[in-house]
Amino acid sequence: MGAKRIVIGAAVASLGLGFANSAFASSGLDSPDSGVIQVGRGATYVARADDPLATVFNPAGLAHQKSGVFIGAHLMFSNRCFSRRNPDGSPVSPGASLPGPGAPGGPEDPVCADMTPFPNPQIAANFRISDRFAVGIAVLGPHGVGNVSWPESVSYTNQLGLSTTQPAPNRFMLVEQESLLINPTVSVSYAIKDWLSIGAGFIWGVASVKFVNFSESTSQVANDDFAGNQEVRASLSAVDGFIPGFVVGVLASPHKRLDLGAQVRWQDAVSARSTVQLESLYWKSGGTKNDAPCAGVAADCNITNRDDAGSVKLNVPFTARFGFRYHSPQKQGSLVPKVGRKVRDTLVDDRFDVELDFTYAHNSVVDNMEVRFEPGIRVNGTPGYVPENADIPHKWKNVFGARLGGDYVFIPGFLAARAGAWFETNGQDPEYLNTDFHLGYRVGVNAGATVRLGRFDVSLAYQHTFFETFDNGGNGKLKGLSGDATTGYRTVHNINGGKLTSSLDEVALGATFRF
Repeated sequence: MGAKRIVIGAAVASLGLGFANSAFASSGLDSPDSGVIQVGRGATYVARADDPLATVFNPAGLAHQKSGVFIGAHLMFSNRCFSRRNPDGSPVSPGASLPGPGAPGGPEDPVCADMTPFPNPQIAANFRISDRFAVGIAVLGPHGVGNVSWPESVSYTNQLGLSTTQPAPNRFMLVEQESLLINPTVSVSYAIKDWLSIGAGFIWGVASVKFVNFSESTSQVANDDFAGNQEVRASLSAVDGFIPGFVVGVLASPHKRLDLGAQVRWQDAVSARSTVQLESLYWKSGGTKNDAPCAGVAADCNITNRDDAGSVKLNVPFTARFGFRYHSPQKQGSLVPKVGRKVRDTLVDDRFDVELDFTYAHNSVVDNMEVRFEPGIRVNGTPGYVPENADIPHKWKNVFGARLGGDYVFIPGFLAARAGAWFETNGQDPEYLNTDFHLGYRVGVNAGATVRLGRFDVSLAYQHTFFETFDNGGNGKLKGLSGDATTGYRTVHNINGGKLTSSLDEVALGATFRF
């Protein structure tokens, strides 16, 4: 066999997925939309579009609003756990005959991510330039948790009664994720008629991400073996400063009680140059971290750093949504006087509303992520090189969704409560499960309220998301990356056999100031 080629590891498999954005509704990258009004009513919004976040979710709604500024945030409490299994259902040993998580005498099972509660912010503004024309701006990130940390080692008590550690079962998929993702959007809206408006916006996406996990240097042992397969810890980072896209929307009211809304969104593929750091000689023979890999030689004998190491490319799913909104007007009208331009004000004009939305995401474009490296990158501490082609299959599926929600105005011009629920179909077969994003079917339940205090609308909302449990019975199809040419630069064993569970709770708070 020729010289080994050591790859970056599954970190590159997760890299492009980190370039999520805030409007991937139903795509599996969001859960499902940002915004306190949206969260409170089951993400039904496209046929309502009555706050500055319409800039992103349906710009046609801007022409019917007063000028205003929205500031909000979601505090997100996420839980995700992975239980790894062999095809026969037994726990997976990391090598050296150590008992894996779930085996007698082994570490606790499942292994869970450390997902610190994450404040997810949004800011948007709209400006009513004339009776029929408006401009909106918005800056928000993905409706998801930003930084995620999985263990690279798990603790247990060995047969001698000593507390020790072993390599974690998730290490080939994800150890750390750090991401800063924003999508500044500028939209315009024009009311062709009092009952019909259109809108369009330009998106300038920016992303900076870092991922850490492990790969194998050789794959001569057909199962997990941290020592025999000479595992390498990989850290890969990338920045894409320009991910252009657009959003287009329409809003119509063919009847005084019925609104129709639609929105489509497209964004260019993520394409970024990457920087890589590799650490070889990472584990001791007993499975603990090797804190002195270069004893007696140069201190960085096992470290490889390379700027501009290669490129990654990930297609972004096209998304679309369409909604119907029935609203019942106040019978006697509101006691709050209307002044200035004619505007839509659901807190004043309506007794209640009910909206039904349908969503689609063309996820099948994320079938494979392109990961390429420059030739001749030598990996210190080994005889090998980074391979030039390390493409990663993902096998995502198109996703459909349905959302139902609405408001009830208890005190016109002052107080409204809302509730809703939503469903999105499965976006990936369990055989391709990964710990970065959970693409099983999802169900959400929502509730919220708004109080008007002068020119401020202050809103609070809660959402819980249920995720389909992914369980492939140990028969995962995701192979880790390897430096072994005889195995096609992939591990012999799968790295994702087992079960993945997730849940998400969030509280959203926001306020809109009108002027």
